[in-house]
Amino acid sequence: SVITNWVGDPLCVIETTGVQIVPFEQVDAEFAAEEGEGSRTLEEWRRVHWQIFTRECAIIERQPSPDMPVVCERFRLLYREE
Repeated sequence: SVITNWVGDPLCVIETTGVQIVPFEQVDAEFAAEEGEGSRTLEEWRRVHWQIFTRECAIIERQPSPDMPVVCERFRLLYREE
């Protein structure tokens, strides 16, 4: 996959190594740390992503819930523009 910024400029190329769909409440600390944002703790991941999912659910007139499915993608970086 080619990852771009908000205006479409390419930033890097990744290879997906795994995809898992789990309930929000079952996303684990290992995934939160691997995602690499913020403090990398599960608590921070849940707090930030709950806010994001709440906002996105409102757009489609749905309510977030602890058992809503979340797609967890694992990948490796193949190329990054320096």
